Amino acid sequence: MAAGTAALRLENAVMRVEVDAPAGGAVTALVLKRAQVFPLIVGRGAGVAGCGLLFAPRLEVGGSSPRRWRMTAVGSEGGELALAGVPAAGLKWERRIGLAPGESRMTFRDLLRNESARVLTLRLGVACRQDGAPWRLTDRSWIGSLRTAKALATSSLAVPGQPVPPHRARVSAASFFWRQIGQYGTGLLYRFRAPVRGVGVAAILPGPDRALEVGWRSRPLRLRPGACVAWDSEVLLDEGGGPVDPAGAFGPVLVRADFAAAGRRGQPLTGFATVVSPQRRSVAVTVSGRQVLARREFDLGPGQVARLPVVYTPRIGGTVRLRVAVTDRGRPVGTAQCAILVDGSVRQRTWRTFVAPMPEEHYRGSWEEIGAQIARARRRIGGPTSLDITRGEITAPDNDVPFYRRHLPFYARLLEGMAPVLGAAPSELGLVKRGQRDLPVACMDVACYGPDGPINAFSKERDGPDYGGLGYIRVRPSTGYAFHVYMHHGVNAAGLTVSGATLNEDEATARAARRELERWKRSGRHTMPVAVGTWMLLAMCRNVSEALALIQSPAVPWEGTGNLLLLDRSGAAARVEAAGLSRRIFRHRGQGRKFFVAGNYPHERADGRFRIGARWGQAANTLLRERFLRDFAGRRQGRLGFRDVVTLMQSHEAGGMCQHHHDNPGQLYTVCSSLAVARTSELWLAQGPPCQVQYVRHALIP
Repeated sequence: MAAGTAALRLENAVMRVEVDAPAGGAVTALVLKRAQVFPLIVGRGAGVAGCGLLFAPRLEVGGSSPRRWRMTAVGSEGGELALAGVPAAGLKWERRIGLAPGESRMTFRDLLRNESARVLTLRLGVACRQDGAPWRLTDRSWIGSLRTAKALATSSLAVPGQPVPPHRARVSAASFFWRQIGQYGTGLLYRFRAPVRGVGVAAILPGPDRALEVGWRSRPLRLRPGACVAWDSEVLLDEGGGPVDPAGAFGPVLVRADFAAAGRRGQPLTGFATVVSPQRRSVAVTVSGRQVLARREFDLGPGQVARLPVVYTPRIGGTVRLRVAVTDRGRPVGTAQCAILVDGSVRQRTWRTFVAPMPEEHYRGSWEEIGAQIARARRRIGGPTSLDITRGEITAPDNDVPFYRRHLPFYARLLEGMAPVLGAAPSELGLVKRGQRDLPVACMDVACYGPDGPINAFSKERDGPDYGGLGYIRVRPSTGYAFHVYMHHGVNAAGLTVSGATLNEDEATARAARRELERWKRSGRHTMPVAVGTWMLLAMCRNVSEALALIQSPAVPWEGTGNLLLLDRSGAAARVEAAGLSRRIFRHRGQGRKFFVAGNYPHERADGRFRIGARWGQAANTLLRERFLRDFAGRRQGRLGFRDVVTLMQSHEAGGMCQHHHDNPGQLYTVCSSLAVARTSELWLAQGPPCQVQYVRHALIP
């Protein structure tokens, strides 16, 4: 690195820093090398913790406007860069930027010297502008002091076509931190103690370009001739520690307590503690309430997050506080805490959210009787959960009731039971599955294995906290298997579970699928109606093999488009990636009992079909979730009990299963989740983010 050049770089095995000397020694790029990277997010900010003009020094002399000035590199040695510049006559500013070997931490040492013959009145400051790159979708920031923090989220500004005023936040304190987390979990933490009292800090999100400006400015100080003022600050990079507890923002490690918001006495609550260190160190993590709940030792790598799962069973009501403490050879290096509302009151919003009921529909009897019950129902849940009856919209060959009576009798008998109630011929009627809105939705399905048997864990995301059309249906027919579903995801009496996700296929695949389906139907051939596909699979099939045979039936093939996960009581599983009548089937018979996933992306075929579609953020979100599951569960894959799976569903950060719009590149919000336990045919449902609402057990045979 040559002295005096504009583009300067510091680099170690963990991180890379680029510095612009003419811009006053500002940092233009901060990259965590070991962050999550896969092809879909290369060039879309993978590993980038910061870009723009960051940590640029500012100076006001005698009431002048803040000024910028050039600096020159005057030396580089041992991972440290030395810069110097003259911001005004008689003043010299020196800056040293350093990286320690093998650490995800950079340090600043700033010094301002008065080389004039007079007393100068000055204000010191630092300015940061985090550029709003096109891929920067859901960054979150916190600014604060040792006692307070204020949050800003760029995703709150992403409303197409609507003008958004700038968001501002201010604090005044002698100590300051700025924490930012990007859409893939890579984050930075800038912190310092001010050289003078009364530092003011401001953060602004200017709006449309998603840029972020953070800066601090001191009170006026008088600097005598020959005197100097100096201060130290540091920046830490990490890969998913989550938002820091303000009380621990100045500790040597970042710590977080991530537990459910509410619970009941005597019922286990699950959560985990996370810890990140900028340097390699061995620590002990202890989680405690009134007593120690869990303790584990970790060997932390620089910038890597470690997680400690915890099960807590509260014995008292009210607000319970849990504390996470991290020690290094007995010396405290970080703390965090969280509050849990136990056996609250309907007057408390957190408790009302936790216990909120969900709508239900129940049907039993012959298929004709069930059809009549659906036709008479006046308070159905609505789409996409309820079957919607249409009249006169179904045309040949889909209205061929005699054909369905031979090949899909349960469906034909449903129509025949509805017909007299509605005063129509069965061939005039049809069942369709309507969505409530034509807006992006996403889901993910995970086959989990452990002592409680195979569990199909399903998570549904929308673009916000909208629960319209979501609910529970139980069907107990006199012939076929009884089953129950949440939306169209559930389990039957034989232990077959079904869940699904959007395929997110490319437009060429979608067009080809539509043409193929149209040709099929023009030739007079039939398909299994999309609306009753899940019902028929669960009513007619005992295991994954039978379900795949029905999906691929030559007479009535499945015509849906999406990603389908099948899991049965034996542990056999399959993923069906379907676009109309075109499909790819991936079998998983529980080898190694590792996770098996269906999410929001297909796997490309040799002919170029089944490529990932335009919603790359949803596909990236699924890939991040897959990595999170593998990293978080690690060697515990195959030994995950029911409570462990609940913990997974409540997990946050990039790749976490419980998502809140701001922590994932798909800009998604988890509106519900279900756990289908194949061994018992139980369906556990959480209507809302699993970190905020209870899982309610539903038994197939009450």
